[in-house]
Amino acid sequence: MVKLNSNFQRLKREYIFPIIDQKLAELKQKHPRAQILNFGVGDIALPLAPSLARAITSAISEMTTEDGLRGYGPHNGYLFLREAIVRHEYARLGITPEEIFISDGTNSDTVNIQDLFSTVNVIGITDPTYPAYLDSAIMGGRKKILQLPCIEKHHFAPQPPKKHCDLIYLCSPSNPTGMAMTRKELQAWIHYALKEKAILLLDNAYEAFVTSPDVPRSIFELPGAKECAIEFRSFSKSAGFTGLRCAYAVLPKTVKAQSQALHPLWDRRQATKFNGAAYPIQRGAEAFYTKEGQKETRAQVAQYLTQAKRLKEGLKKLGFTCYGGTDSPFIWWKTPKGKSSWEFFDELLEKCHMILIPGRGFGASGEGYVRLSAFTTPEKTDLALERLKKL
Repeated sequence: MVKLNSNFQRLKREYIFPIIDQKLAELKQKHPRAQILNFGVGDIALPLAPSLARAITSAISEMTTEDGLRGYGPHNGYLFLREAIVRHEYARLGITPEEIFISDGTNSDTVNIQDLFSTVNVIGITDPTYPAYLDSAIMGGRKKILQLPCIEKHHFAPQPPKKHCDLIYLCSPSNPTGMAMTRKELQAWIHYALKEKAILLLDNAYEAFVTSPDVPRSIFELPGAKECAIEFRSFSKSAGFTGLRCAYAVLPKTVKAQSQALHPLWDRRQATKFNGAAYPIQRGAEAFYTKEGQKETRAQVAQYLTQAKRLKEGLKKLGFTCYGGTDSPFIWWKTPKGKSSWEFFDELLEKCHMILIPGRGFGASGEGYVRLSAFTTPEKTDLALERLKKL
């Protein structure tokens, strides 16, 4: 008899989105004409940049010709995109195109990277965290998981533990807290990793939103990182690609485990399990680095950050405590005293018709907070603040 993966039964944490969908359906039934303001799901709110769209459609037209025919692409991505990434992002850091791996999303990369490591490894995972890290570790049968609390006392930056970890998931700028780790904080993790012979897995999907001078745009700006870190980046938010799916992992050839380089292992894994991102999408990602593409996409990022600033300042004027929103599109909003994150969510949904994400859904340390996304428009920001004033 075939046996199921019993590790799925270990997934005890509630999956919050179906619960939110159910609550939303109940509200619509109760108030069918209500205008719902969705500040929950961190999806884009602005149209695809025109220059990127033109590059994609041009690539599709190219594929209708015999000379432009494209079938399966390279498993690690077309060289034109990998070279563009290095030229604009990593040239001064000594990263080469061979160390860039194009994929269909950071979500895929950050969970698939676990294929390289034994299930007996101790994995450190921040709390609160992006749910995919922990859930995929549990599904994969990993039982040695160390929670790394991100709490107000430490400005929501995880602290290197006294215990040993083999793998450490970091996310900076953080989803969900919206806080970014400083050079000093990241350097402490590099020292820890080198000492413990550990590997840092840095989700850097929101790098385009960094504005603080003491926050590095890449971990490879810091000494020692190219011996112990893998960085994951995405075009989803920087280029508005959530519906198109394109990202990349940066794995230096100098990163090793048990004296063996990880680069050829990841290359082999991708060659076996991934057939490459679509050619037109990679052409669109390449256009992100053109002068016109940078102008258009940076304007979008600036608009999201403007909404984050307005929301944060508006909440503070109303007497709330909140964090983030400076180097990230997310605001970590502290619930009023005595209210759980789900209770505050219910109140905002019922009285303000606003959707946010209860912090408890990101982990135990997320209790007492809700995540508010600034992927919105000025009109919705104004309406949200107006409703909150009445509340």
